[in-house]
Order: sequence, then C-alpha cells, then structure tokens
Amino acid sequence: NAIRHPNIIEVLDSGTTPRGASYLVMELLEGEALSARIKRLSRLDEKSAIEIAMQTALGLGAAHAKGIIHRDLKPDNLFIIPEPTDVGRERVKILAFGIAKLHKLAGDSLKTRTGTLMGTPIYMSPEQCLGTREVDHRSDVYSLGVILFELLAGRPPFVSEGFGELLSM
Repeated sequence: NAIRHPNIIEVLDSGTTPRGASYLVMELLEGEALSARIKRLSRLDEKSAIEIAMQTALGLGAAHAKGIIHRDLKPDNLFIIPEPTDVGRERVKILAFGIAKLHKLAGDSLKTRTGTLMGTPIYMSPEQCLGTREVDHRSDVYSLGVILFELLAGRPPFVSEGFGELLSM
C-alpha cells in the first residue's frame, strides 16, 4: 500500500477480524490476467508485449524505490484493465505481493533474503532458485524478462516436466 503507483493494485484497507483472520480490501479490477491472455492468444505482437513490459517495469521501479521486491512476478500476477483515462488503451496492474519481503541491511540498503525456495520456478531468477543468495530487485527484472520472452515467443525460455530439471535449467 505504501507504493501508491497506477500499475500496482491499490490496497484500500486491512485488518483482523474478531476471530483473528487477517484481511485485505483491494480495488475491484475488471479485465483479464495476463496468463489468460497468453492462453487465449498464444503470443502477442511486439507493440503489445513491449507496452505490457514497460508498464510492469514502471510499477516494479516504484516498488523497488520503496525497497520492496515482488519475488513472484508471473503472468498470473499481472492483470490487464481498460485504461480509465484513455479509451482503447490498457493498464497493467501488478498483483500478489504476498511473498514480497523487506530486509534492512547495513548501509540503509533494502534487500530480500531467502533461505527457502519461494516463487514460481519458470519465472524465478537463478539466485532465487538456489535459495541461498540474497535476492534483490534484479530478480524481479529477470522475471520480467522471462515474461517478455513468453509474450513474444509463445512459450517460456525454459520448459521441463521435472521440477529439479527446471531449476537446473
């Protein structure tokens, strides 16, 4: 919620119910997940793919400026809505910051640290797959590159039936 960027879903409220369940109230989006669009069209034309990547990069840049690393960027977590201020255009909204994490290190730099495998392997950076190195904003940039490849080629760069083989790819 601290990011406040037009390419990131807005969180309107949060809290805990009397029974202890946590909740978030987010803006209502009408459109389609990028994963649904990929499934429907297989691949996108260059102009559309670049527009989606650019808007996603703008949202990620705003998150990274606040020290927030998404860590699970994938087509399921990108939602396409009609642009409210320009008929015929679309806006990308980044969703699901559920495994995003802040970690304050020396020198006031904000990075994420992981000792466990978190994310979706097809879109994860090599350092995130290892689960042992610091994961910073560059991991999200890698994931965006994988998404852009998939948008243009109609398939992710690395595909495997086996989880272990995919991680080693």
